[in-house]
Amino acid sequence: VTEPSPRPNVPMNKQEQEQEEEEQQEEDDDNTYLHFSDLHKMLQESLAGTELETKIRKVSEIGDHQTGSEGDLTNAAYIKEEFTKMLQQQNVWIDTHYVTLQVNSKSPNRIWIVGSAKNEEVELEVKNSNVYCPYSANGTFTGKLVYANYGTEDDFKELQKQMDVNGTVVIVRAGEINFAEKVFNAEKMKAGGVLIYPDPKDYQLSGDVAMFGHVHMGLGDPRTPGFPSFNHTQFPPTKSSGLPGILAHTISANVASRLLHLLGGVDAQKSWQGIGTKLGPGFADVNGQVKLEVNNVEEIRKMQNVFGVIQGNEEKDHYVVIGAQRDSFGPGAAESGVGTALLLELARIFSKMVEGGFRPRRSIVFASWSGGDFGAIGATEWLEGYMSVLHLKISMYISLDKTIQGANDFKMYGSSMLHSLIRDSIKEVKSPSSSETIFKKAQAVNSNWEETVLVPIPVDTSVYAFLAIGGIPTVGLCFVKNDNYPFHTEMDTVDTLLQFTGDNLEAVGRAVAEVIGISVIKLTMHHSLPLDYQKYSHELGNHIVKFQKYAPLLEERGLTMQWLYSARGAYYRAAHDLSIKIEGSDLNDALLCRTYNNRMMRVEYNFLSPYVSVTSCPYRHLLYGRGHHTLNGILEQLALLEKTPDLVDFNVIRNDLAYATLTVQGAAEALAGEVWTSNNGN
Repeated sequence: VTEPSPRPNVPMNKQEQEQEEEEQQEEDDDNTYLHFSDLHKMLQESLAGTELETKIRKVSEIGDHQTGSEGDLTNAAYIKEEFTKMLQQQNVWIDTHYVTLQVNSKSPNRIWIVGSAKNEEVELEVKNSNVYCPYSANGTFTGKLVYANYGTEDDFKELQKQMDVNGTVVIVRAGEINFAEKVFNAEKMKAGGVLIYPDPKDYQLSGDVAMFGHVHMGLGDPRTPGFPSFNHTQFPPTKSSGLPGILAHTISANVASRLLHLLGGVDAQKSWQGIGTKLGPGFADVNGQVKLEVNNVEEIRKMQNVFGVIQGNEEKDHYVVIGAQRDSFGPGAAESGVGTALLLELARIFSKMVEGGFRPRRSIVFASWSGGDFGAIGATEWLEGYMSVLHLKISMYISLDKTIQGANDFKMYGSSMLHSLIRDSIKEVKSPSSSETIFKKAQAVNSNWEETVLVPIPVDTSVYAFLAIGGIPTVGLCFVKNDNYPFHTEMDTVDTLLQFTGDNLEAVGRAVAEVIGISVIKLTMHHSLPLDYQKYSHELGNHIVKFQKYAPLLEERGLTMQWLYSARGAYYRAAHDLSIKIEGSDLNDALLCRTYNNRMMRVEYNFLSPYVSVTSCPYRHLLYGRGHHTLNGILEQLALLEKTPDLVDFNVIRNDLAYATLTVQGAAEALAGEVWTSNNGN
């Protein structure tokens, strides 16, 4: 971003002085006059002119706009042009990456039924010839077919009671978890291949529709794990540990029906039954097996992220980032069209509010990501490229991805530090499906509003990348209905979106934009940031309760939980003390508030474990990450130690518990402030 040229240091005449004082007084008057109620009214008035459907159609009906395609780059140019109109050329820029994608080859992926009286190739619909699972292993594999419901960890544990999955081809239905998690779970059980299909019980799709989905158990370019895919970087020969070693392919319900109706063996429990009713292993014809062949190829593509900024007036080096995926398989009306349309609208609205007198203290960055369908590649590569500074700069990341999937219920996921901010925002916004506010509608279901609206963080999203990799306070939100939306299919059209919203698309879009707009105003209006760092005291306390169950088990092996309890107590005291200081401070003191803000902004980052490798274990967040180093990972190992101690390396648990304790203690000391406020004496 181009910095404005400083005024030459020369004396001003009286007229110039009076003019500057008058301009300063006008600016002060504007900031004094424009209270939150004024800004909220400006936001609502600007939202009245939104035309989301038009913008969604423009970016989703362009034809092929998968990552790095001509359509994707055309949309990137359109967004850059719109940003330039609204934000001026010097406030718009592009980041270019060269990323490794896995795409279809000239040889199609194929399935056979073999070992019976005659070998027979299963005919896959021509319309699905370009539907595949990026980052699958290549080659062929033959094995007995086994049905594993959704392919969750619990599903495989239940299946293991009935049979051995080792050496089989597993067939699972889409939903509950993403494709990558299904394949990861199957590989852990030593299956050799996975077939994934949309069951009619879960998706209202035509029987000949297959779903697209990558199977990389990770985020970003899998050939540059932990570092950015800029063209000038000299990459060592490496690959992500999340790439599967087994085959995976996606099929339609019609193809799945044919295979599942051949299954023999054990009856499936009623809750598992969809198209098929048997688990296997194998077909009723005892010699029948499935042969799977995958022929995907890797290709390096140019990919662009597009950015625009409204620079802050006092703390331009601190910013709120609003991001949206731009690419998609198929039309992607809800997948990426909604987010892109909202991104453009919010840029328009905030630029208009600035013209009307709004003076945001902090900068507002608008980001259009590519590579979303391949595992949030655009967002992750940007994070990796600027990892050393972004956690010092970004006070909040807001994702616009998949924000409209229906019109009924509001859902939210992300950092605990932002729950209070979103709660206060939805108290101000009317629900698009009732006369009540979104908050009151949620409370009507459950007095504990969080239990109504909170859902797990999807791991293949930019929200998870910013939070678990970047250590940045992050939130995603959406409106949904009871039915599963047909993401990653050719059915993700504007017409489908209108059907799922009951032809109320514009009203739902305005509600989403208003919630986000209010949150951004609150984050950029006041000297003090509204980040609820005290929430982690509660989160840590919940985990401590779970650990107490295993205290005797650890004591038998010479370990105590006392140090972890002490670290949690240190965090509680640091959070409480900072809260007292802020309450007793002059919140108009910009320098003092900035000092407090810096401590709050680093909380999330300080929960990233510094004791694990970024390349082999990128999701380092102690509470939201994945791996044996996290609090949940340690609890899982303790549960295994209790049941089957011979299968557990206790030294790993010992080290992980020590590292987790030190991470919590470090987060507490960083929040407390200066080193002389720490107390690690006896």
